[in-house]
Amino acid sequence: MRQALEQDWLLRFLREFALMSEEERDAAIVALPQEAREGVIALAEAREATARVDLIEVLDAGQGGLEKLYELIQPADLFAVINLAVREQPSLVVEALFAAVVLHRGWDEKVPAAFVALRERWHWHVHEQLTAARERKDDNAASA
Repeated sequence: MRQALEQDWLLRFLREFALMSEEERDAAIVALPQEAREGVIALAEAREATARVDLIEVLDAGQGGLEKLYELIQPADLFAVINLAVREQPSLVVEALFAAVVLHRGWDEKVPAAFVALRERWHWHVHEQLTAARERKDDNAASA
């Protein structure tokens, strides 16, 4: 219960934080308790690193990881592999979780437009990759 309240507080704070000016943000961070301040600073650093990432590449990698997980037959094996990945290759877990949320959520009106746009860009990216692979195959067959 306490964890749910902390998560609700964090989400509410982040929504309000996004609407603040730079000066208001600095003051809000300084006013936070040390533990919360460290979390917000870590989030800001993660967002800054994310701004440099090609989300289409992340979706490609994440979907590839999900497909590997789908190959597992036993639930205990799936759980073990995920646990191992969390410890040994956390970025793989992040990519797969990102892909799962972006690519596999519903298509209703509740899905934020930014998610829909990213998902559509990725679908076109995959279509272009498949078309290029087909054309290479046709070219190879014609030259043989």
